[in-house]
Amino acid sequence: MKKTTLTLLMKNGVMAMGILAVSSLSAQFQGNWKLTPKAGAIGVGPSKGDISWWSNPIGEVTKERACQFDDVFQFNADGTFKNVLGTETFLENWQAGTTGCGSPVAPHDGSNTGKWIYNETNKTLTIIGKGNFIGIPKAFNGGELGSPADAKDTLVYDVTTMTSNSLVLDIAINGSGAHYRFELSKEVAAINPIGCWILAPKAGAIGVGPGKGDISWWSNPLSEVTGDRACQFDDIFQFNADGSYNNIFGTQTYIEGWQGTAGCGTPVAPHDGSKEGKWMVDQKTNTIMIVGKGSFIGLPKPFNGGELSKPSDAKDTITYMASINVDTMMVDIAINGAGHWHYELVRSASLVGSVAKFNNGVKVYPNPTSGTINIEMTNSAAIKNVEIFNTIGMRVMQVSNAGNINVAALQAGTYFLNVTTANGVSASRFIKQ
Repeated sequence: MKKTTLTLLMKNGVMAMGILAVSSLSAQFQGNWKLTPKAGAIGVGPSKGDISWWSNPIGEVTKERACQFDDVFQFNADGTFKNVLGTETFLENWQAGTTGCGSPVAPHDGSNTGKWIYNETNKTLTIIGKGNFIGIPKAFNGGELGSPADAKDTLVYDVTTMTSNSLVLDIAINGSGAHYRFELSKEVAAINPIGCWILAPKAGAIGVGPGKGDISWWSNPLSEVTGDRACQFDDIFQFNADGSYNNIFGTQTYIEGWQGTAGCGTPVAPHDGSKEGKWMVDQKTNTIMIVGKGSFIGLPKPFNGGELSKPSDAKDTITYMASINVDTMMVDIAINGAGHWHYELVRSASLVGSVAKFNNGVKVYPNPTSGTINIEMTNSAAIKNVEIFNTIGMRVMQVSNAGNINVAALQAGTYFLNVTTANGVSASRFIKQ
């Protein structure tokens, strides 16, 4: 067993989730996207790529349409899609009888979680789920909506340009060739690993190859996630807000030949999580340094420049190349002049079960709730940020500087809160009816 019952809940929930491997191009979609803050990010014209009929001027980005340029188009690793609009978005006459910023109008209000599918052959992006959209809600394949009730179940966009952080989509709105065009940019946040992480329950979450991100030499098959390496895929890599770091293994983890007999077994010192380490981030080099003999991310074997041949050779410090997009962390480490290990991790809700590392004192009410929750700190500390996670560790909401949150759009179930104040991170949970 792990140190908390929540860890078991997390383990069972994630394994049941069954995330499948995706192509490298499809993986580029994963994360949060916004309309690019520029003139012509939204436009329409007589042909694909031509926005001569109308396009947004630069002045609207921070004025009339500011409530639209902060809308988030969220592509999650499990294939779900979400329009995150906040309390205001830009409304048109067909939605509200007036034009300007206002409360989102159903079904284009983000209350319905959809799905996304990228067809690499056809270079099309399909959004499934009534009320889900990219760019603006009005455009659909073959026309423009005249009322919210006419919302379509499926929208297909041409992926005209896609890089790791930019996206251009086109959609035809009539037979004569008229198209809307949308330009988006991916949110790239500073590396902030605070929380608990586990290896992604998918093929290729662990791999090695000749270059960064290349796992052509070897990678774990999907069958090992719940089979031979199940004891490894529930290991927790815990980054604490105070800068301390913990490997949490419970009674078993995966042992390699250089540690003993290969297979699930009792963790071998110093890679047994018995000693607390430290973590540090260098934002300029996009690296995470783990300090402390026996502390590591992913596998204990690789270090900077080589691989361990016996436990006693464990290094005091290991530096990893890392990137974090929403709830996914990619980690690489060079083992020699021509080889890299690569790991993919996902957030775990297990942070809630590790409150000894954090400041308590969160009061959440009403609980259960069907609409709004109020959050208060018993020490009266000002709330800087609130993150809400579901039981499989996926972050479903994030709100800044708010102690009153409308959760009516969440599905019924149990949710976990991470509340950040000047004193650190506190944890609690609530039930949505």
